[in-house]
Amino acid sequence: MTMNRHVLMDSLPVKLASRLFWKTKLFRHSLDSMPYDKLLKSIEIKWPMITGTGVYEVPAQTPRGIFDPAFRITCWRGNSYPTVIYHHGNNERPFNRWPLVRNTFHDIFLGDKRPFPANLIVVRAPFHRSFWQYLKYMGQLSTFSTLMAVSVLVIENLRNYAASKSCGVVVSGISLGGWVTNLHRAYFNSADLYLPLLAGTTPADVFTHSVYRKLTDQKARKNPRALENALDFKDAFAARQTNNVFPLLARFDQLIRYEKQKASYGNIPVAVIERGHVTGSMAASELRRHIQDHIALIPAKNVNK
Repeated sequence: MTMNRHVLMDSLPVKLASRLFWKTKLFRHSLDSMPYDKLLKSIEIKWPMITGTGVYEVPAQTPRGIFDPAFRITCWRGNSYPTVIYHHGNNERPFNRWPLVRNTFHDIFLGDKRPFPANLIVVRAPFHRSFWQYLKYMGQLSTFSTLMAVSVLVIENLRNYAASKSCGVVVSGISLGGWVTNLHRAYFNSADLYLPLLAGTTPADVFTHSVYRKLTDQKARKNPRALENALDFKDAFAARQTNNVFPLLARFDQLIRYEKQKASYGNIPVAVIERGHVTGSMAASELRRHIQDHIALIPAKNVNK
C-alpha cells in the first residue's frame, strides 16, 4: 500500500493508542462467544412507548447482563417520507455534538443547509456513553458480539415502527454501524434498502490483520479463528439473494481493508471513495450523496395515516 495522508491518518492514531492503552486491549479477558443466531434469540429488550422525537433508552437483558442501547428520533418529516435508521461508528457519541469530536450522523444528515429528505433515527450501541465505559467492557469478545446483536434487535424494532407508519425503511451505518447494518440484513433482511459504509461482512479481519490489530490483545491475535467464528457472517449474508444492499468502501482504508471487505460482498457491486477510514469518515458530503442517491430509489407512498 502506497503511503499517503489517508494511510497515515489511519495508522498513526492506532499506533499511538496502542502505547497509551496497552493495559486495556480488546478481548484481553476471554475469547468465548455464542454464535449470532443463538445470541439474537437469547436477548430480551424492553421497548419504550414512542411518543415523538427525542431520546429513548432500551434496556436489553443478555447472557452478558444488562446492556444499555438507545435511539433518538431526530426528525419526523411525515409518513410519506422514507425512514433512515442510522448506526454510528466505533466509539462515537451519536447524540452529542462537540467541537473536535466525531459525530458522523450529524455530519452526514444535519451538517448540510439542505434538509435531508427522510425521517431520521440514530441508534446508540451499548457501552457508548463514554470512551472509558467502552474500554472497560470490551475485554471480552462475547461482549462485543453481543453488542452487535443488541444493536441489530434495536434496529429491527425500529424497522417495525417505521413500517407501521407505511414508510420505506433504509438501514445504514458506518464502520461498526456498517457491520450492524449488514448483520441485520443477514438475519432479518426486512428493510427496503441497506447502505453499509466502510464495512463488510468479515469484522474479525479488522482485529487480526489490519493496523487495528495493535489494539487487540495478543491472545486474540494468536487465535484468529476464535474471532472469525464469533464475528464473521459472510455466509449468512450471502444466503440473502435480494438486490437491496449498496455498500461503500474506501480504497486506502487501513482498518476496513478494501480488498478483503470487497471480496466479502461476493458479486455485489461496491462503490469506492479514494480515501482511508478516517478521511472517509470525514467525507460527509460523499457519504450523504451515496445515501441520498439510493433512497431516491424507494417509490413514493401515498400515506394518509
